[in-house]
Amino acid sequence: MDPMVMLNLMVELAGLEEELAAARATIAHHGKRDRHLRSLQDEYVADAASAEVAGQGTEVALRRTEARITDVENTLSRKRGLVGAVSDSRQLLALQVEIKNLEEELDRLETVGLDLLDDVRRRGGDAGTARRERDAQEVRGSEEMDKMAREMEMARAAAQEILQEIERLSGLLPESESRHFKRLMSKRPPAVARVQSGACGGCFAQLPVQRALDAEQGKALVRCGSCARYIVHKSWK
Repeated sequence: MDPMVMLNLMVELAGLEEELAAARATIAHHGKRDRHLRSLQDEYVADAASAEVAGQGTEVALRRTEARITDVENTLSRKRGLVGAVSDSRQLLALQVEIKNLEEELDRLETVGLDLLDDVRRRGGDAGTARRERDAQEVRGSEEMDKMAREMEMARAAAQEILQEIERLSGLLPESESRHFKRLMSKRPPAVARVQSGACGGCFAQLPVQRALDAEQGKALVRCGSCARYIVHKSWK
């Protein structure tokens, strides 16, 4: 095969490998992002559920406190009604102490009830906020995941087409070069690297000056002495 024809084939293969790497990077990035979004959505769902449970727990505590307040109020009313009917001074003193304790307990319960009522309102707001954030994240996440799913499908299709074209072009190379190209591509892609500031774009080892010039100017097909990759010039398009 004419050396320049082979060089041009290698340049085309280098471009295809770059396109393949870009497609695979898109697939990998979107896959990672999809997992992140699903994990984030799970966190929002858990936060909303926790806020809901916390609010429910406070509501239960408030209902119990209100029931206790009613019991104390009823008992206090009944004890106060007994004051005029007690003639014994010791019994009257004991009743008055009991009434005073009930009044203090009622004051304490009413304070606790007011605090719980404020907490219920606050937690209800927190739960509402958590639900809205959960729903908003679900919408945002679903839209992004749908978009990424479409892009991943396109990237997979593109990667498949690129691989087929790489297979076709590498099959046009002389047998030894074709075999070496496929071995490099399977083990440590890219098989064809661009020259970069006089160095191999695959392993970044510096090339001998003349070989670097030959690669940059497209005068010859160069092999890296360090990684054995084929070295070609950057795209001139």
